[in-house]
Amino acid sequence: MTAVGVPVLAVSDLQRSLAFYKSLGFILIVEFDGYAILAFQGAETHIAQIDTLPPPEKSVSGAYLRVDDADSVYELWMASGAPSLKPPTDEPYGIREFATEDVDGNLWRVGSLRASAPPRPGGRDHTVRAEDAPVDGAPGTLDESWLSIVESSTCAGCGLTPAEGPTGVVGGRIVDESQRWTMLLDADDARVRARPSPGTWSALEYAVHVRDTLSVFNERVERMLTEAEPELGWWDHEVAIEESDANTLDVATVVEELFRNALELRSTLQRVTGTAWYRTGTRRGHETFTIETTARFALHEVVHHRVDAQRSLTAL
Repeated sequence: MTAVGVPVLAVSDLQRSLAFYKSLGFILIVEFDGYAILAFQGAETHIAQIDTLPPPEKSVSGAYLRVDDADSVYELWMASGAPSLKPPTDEPYGIREFATEDVDGNLWRVGSLRASAPPRPGGRDHTVRAEDAPVDGAPGTLDESWLSIVESSTCAGCGLTPAEGPTGVVGGRIVDESQRWTMLLDADDARVRARPSPGTWSALEYAVHVRDTLSVFNERVERMLTEAEPELGWWDHEVAIEESDANTLDVATVVEELFRNALELRSTLQRVTGTAWYRTGTRRGHETFTIETTARFALHEVVHHRVDAQRSLTAL
């Protein structure tokens, strides 16, 4: 079991703080009376309005955010008006980090592992190599084009190379990429639901497909973690779109559910360590998946179909 800590920061004015955090690139997940849940690059943050909050200079609250590239986040946040308490600095403990604060004085330290830093304890990253894959045509092989994209190739359709980057951060990347659907579907409602041609899905249908894919893949990873080589079954995504009447669904609800499914998949993947990435499942008795290839396939689905959805909107 993996635990994930979530900071809860006290703020004096919820709407003012929401505006500040949104300007930095945080995504609003849900808002209640005096309370909101935000996300940034896969990390979750809560803010709570406290009417008796002391002045900012007396604040003693803060949070630490681990990111892939502290310098790029620093540039983004400084350009959005966040104050620089400390620029990106290489620390002796192997982290490059900077410091800033929000409008209520809550301290934020943001850091990333330096390229030369030693690996963190508690497991290792693993990427399936081409030479480790089954011979094409042998029992248990994946479709060659699918395998090559997930394993090492750059997808010609979306430009993603799913195998790039440490395995352990794929869940976070899935969440990050899922957030981008919010802006994509913030378009004219009729256009979002329109098919540019009879054989091409609408942008909303692509979003529903990705929402459901994330749920299906999360279930498959759960089964591979707890069962010995489970038969994962066959999911007919074309039929699923037709039966769901995807173009009649509420756009905001679909986007929210897509993101929540991404968060759930990330949470499941955070439980995978060491050789567990090698655990397998089969589909239709002859296609073999590992947890890693499933995770990287999910990342590709989120990115590839977002490109598809953009093309559908552009073609109208």
